[in-house]
Order: sequence, then C-alpha cells, then structure tokens
Amino acid sequence: MDSFDDRFQGPVPPPVIELLPEYVELLRKPKKTTRLGLALTLLALTFFTSTTLGPAFWIWTRTDLTTAFRPFLTFELVKRVWTNPDLLQLGLSFSVPLLLILLAHELGHYIACQYYRLSASLPYFLPIPWMLGTLGAFIRIRSPLRSRKELFDVGIAGPLAGFVVLVPFLVYGLAHSHLAPRPEELRLGTVIGLPGRNLAVYLLARLLLGPIGPDTLINFHPYALAAWFGLLATSINLIPLGQLDGGHILYAVSQHWQRRLAPPVWIALAAAGFLWPGWWLWCVLTAVFRIFHPPIWNEAAPLGRGRQILAAIALAILVLSFTPRGIMILEAVPDEGPAQEDGGTWVQNLQKSATSVTGPSLTSATSM
Repeated sequence: MDSFDDRFQGPVPPPVIELLPEYVELLRKPKKTTRLGLALTLLALTFFTSTTLGPAFWIWTRTDLTTAFRPFLTFELVKRVWTNPDLLQLGLSFSVPLLLILLAHELGHYIACQYYRLSASLPYFLPIPWMLGTLGAFIRIRSPLRSRKELFDVGIAGPLAGFVVLVPFLVYGLAHSHLAPRPEELRLGTVIGLPGRNLAVYLLARLLLGPIGPDTLINFHPYALAAWFGLLATSINLIPLGQLDGGHILYAVSQHWQRRLAPPVWIALAAAGFLWPGWWLWCVLTAVFRIFHPPIWNEAAPLGRGRQILAAIALAILVLSFTPRGIMILEAVPDEGPAQEDGGTWVQNLQKSATSVTGPSLTSATSM
C-alpha cells in the first residue's frame, strides 16, 4: 500500500467545481418581475401619442399637403383627431402598423430569452409628444448571456421578427403611394419633412411605382410610412457596435472582427452625422455604453452553418434598410420671418387630407 506521502507527491491540481444540472437550471430560471402594469401603461401612452400625431406627421412628409407647422402634440390636435372619424382612422392606419412592427421586434428578443431561460423584462415602449409619437421600444435582459449561440439567437431574433412583420405593410403601403416631383418652390413658411431613402424602399418603389429619378419624391401611404420607420429602427439596431443587436450578432460570429470593425464603423457613423444629425446621438450612446462588445462565458462553441447563413441575412437586411438621412427638411424661410398659420388652419388641412387616403382601415375610395 502506498503511503500518504507517496500518493500526494508532485504538483497539486487546481480545484474543480462542477454544477449539477438541477442547480444550473435553478440558476437559469427566469425571474417573475415582469412589471406588466408599467409595460401596458407605456404601450397605451405610445398608442395614444402615435395615433394622435400620425396624421400630423403624415401630412408633414407630403409634397401635396403643405403646412408651416411641425408635428407636436397639442390640445387642439388631440381634440380634432379623437373627435373626427376620418382623422382617427388615418391615425390608426399609421399607429397600428407601427406598434405591431416595434412589438414584433421586441417580442423576438423576449421569446428567445424565454427559450434559453434568461430573465428579461416585457417590451417597454417609449412615447414622446412630437414627430411619430415614439422613439421605439426595448426589453431589459437581466441574465448574462453564456454562449455564442445564446448571444446570436437573442440578438438576431428581434431584427428578423420585425422585418418579417414590416414587409407586408411596406409592400401594400408603397403600392398605394404615389410619386411626385421635388417642389421647385415652396410657399413662405412651408416645411416638409422628407423620409430618407434606403435600398428597400427604393427598389420596391421602382418595382411598384415605376422609375424614380433624383428629383422624384414619394408621397407615402400611412402603412408605408410606418414600415419606413421600422426599417430605420432595424438598421440602427443592426449596426455592429457594443450592445446593439448588430454588436451581439457580429461578436457571436467573430469576436475578432467585432473588435476590429468597431472603431471604423463608429467613425463612419460620426461622418454620417453630417448627412443627418441623428447619427451623432447614436455615436454618443454607443460611446457611453462602449463600442466593443463585452466577453461572454463560453466563446469556444461554434455557431454552425445555419446561424452563419442567418448572419448573412442580417447583413443583407442592414444593407437594405440603412438610411443615411433619417429626415431631410425642406423649408422656405422668408427674409422677414415665416408666414404663420394658426392651429385651426393646421388641423383643417389634416381634416381635408384624411379623405384622400385609401386602405383597409380607411373609408375613402379616392387614391392617395
């Protein structure tokens, strides 16, 4: 029999701690702190703001219905929209597709988290009292992402789900939109907010509406306008920086390339800010939360060919949806101050324009 000293000669191996499967599952069990009341309240507020501001934002983007006012939430606008059936239907034709697109994106993330037993909040919408009435939505993931597969699946589920939902609205909306020449002159004080172009809208509009020249603009149907914002939100999320969906996806595919591409992508984003200042906001946010993706626990497990194909699809969606200029402002400013309209004229223009749209949720038979 070996002595105690004989058996323990040589270097001492490091201690090994192994978690039993039952204990691992206990640690991975999602928490029940979903804060349903907060999520529903934010959803209701966003539904109200986007429905009310939808007609105002829609007319603001058109070349055939001009105004000196920009879309801001006012008491008079609330009163007119929610007491006029035509205006209310116009607002719903914008807000319902918009919220469905944003909700699909966040539910994609949420369902992926539930699949991997990750603790995550319900989708929280962000209502605002101007423009479209919302900044989008988000979920909060409380559990750490432990593997490349988890990171990839959670990151890509949102953009894919949102894109699938927005495509039918984009196709129908563009088919019921129409082309218009760029205005050569604007009445003094007139302001038009032109939605920026991206490849998805450009290619589909060429297919459905005909050739689009450099001075040709699109007067969007409300469905198409909601889908356009969905494309803009999707492209922002797919930028491969830090904690954005694109950062998750690229880091899961290649940690090396995410760290190598992050600085030039951030610089390109800063340069794009000269086309649209909104990109500077995202430069600040991604810098605050760091442009490099944090490490995960298990970075060795390969993704497999199927997920690599999905990564290529995500890249294609980014290319199709990227919008260099979010909104381009056309404005005629006189030398001695802008010609002003009163709020009554503004909402009267809205009321007149509400009957010019066609769609399953609108009653007019006149094409837009």
